[in-house]
Amino acid sequence: MSGELVEIKGEMTLLSVLRLASANLETIREKLQKKRDSLPQLFDNSPLLVDCSPLGEACVALDMAGLREMLLTLGFIPVGIRNIAEECVEKAMQAGWAVLRAGRATGAPSRPERSVEPEMVAIEPDITASTATSVKVVDRPLRSGQQVYFPEGSLVILQHTSAGSEILAGGSVHVYGSLRGRVLAGITGDTSARIFCQKLEAELVSIAGHYRLLDDMDTNLKGSPAMVWLDGEKLKITPIF
Repeated sequence: MSGELVEIKGEMTLLSVLRLASANLETIREKLQKKRDSLPQLFDNSPLLVDCSPLGEACVALDMAGLREMLLTLGFIPVGIRNIAEECVEKAMQAGWAVLRAGRATGAPSRPERSVEPEMVAIEPDITASTATSVKVVDRPLRSGQQVYFPEGSLVILQHTSAGSEILAGGSVHVYGSLRGRVLAGITGDTSARIFCQKLEAELVSIAGHYRLLDDMDTNLKGSPAMVWLDGEKLKITPIF
């Protein structure tokens, strides 16, 4: 037998990030459950990274064990926590959290307490709505960490999307450039939705709750113009030119 039986590699992986601006578990649960229920096919068993940078030193009031248990109860898979104040690190580790120390300093500055809704990845790309209510047009590149969410209809992205971006549409998704990151069409259950792009480099594709990592799909169309569609229960990729 050739090759290593066990191998550990560093790898960039797309994760949903929960940014906490409140230490109140009931508030977090209420807001998070609402988001999960709006897109159950996306968030069910979804790995989740918790970012406490908005909390600052207020993270000492956060019930770390309770937070982890709550995320599991809601169907998320908590994979780690980051940007927590130094005095909270031991508490987080004792609660079973993997503390990510890379990136921004964990000792975030303190802020006055305020009631702010927790939210998933920030999303404020420049978007121009078309006159048709069921189509929204994005006329700028979609950068890493940005998300476009349009459950009412189809999305047209006129430029490329970057790794780490996320597109969610109730209808089809059209990308007139390189398609990277995660793209989910038919998020409200439309099995006829499709994904079109000039250059298929997405990490994850999904239609009506049927997910696949592109690397797991048998296709020679990576990097080529392609269409992703749903044939019964199976995602298929076909050329569009």
